Amino acid sequence: MKTWVLNTSNDGSMISGYWEATPGTYYAVYTEYEFVHVIEGKVIITPDDGEPVKIGAGDAFVVEAGFKGTWEIIETVRKHFDIKLS
Repeated sequence: MKTWVLNTSNDGSMISGYWEATPGTYYAVYTEYEFVHVIEGKVIITPDDGEPVKIGAGDAFVVEAGFKGTWEIIETVRKHFDIKLS
């Protein structure tokens, strides 16, 4: 995984940038709100308490603080993100 933070708000409450990951599976725990726009690749996100969601290039979504679940990277994924820090 690689992360490029391109901007931090003046008050430090938000960051924006790009993230990339090669195929594989990892468990994610979100403590922050994140807006995601997938630029390339394919991923299946499965919340602990929900059904798998297939996501690909062009899709945009929000991950709420408190999310717990699995990201299965099917094809190398690159996303743009905006994270609201606590």
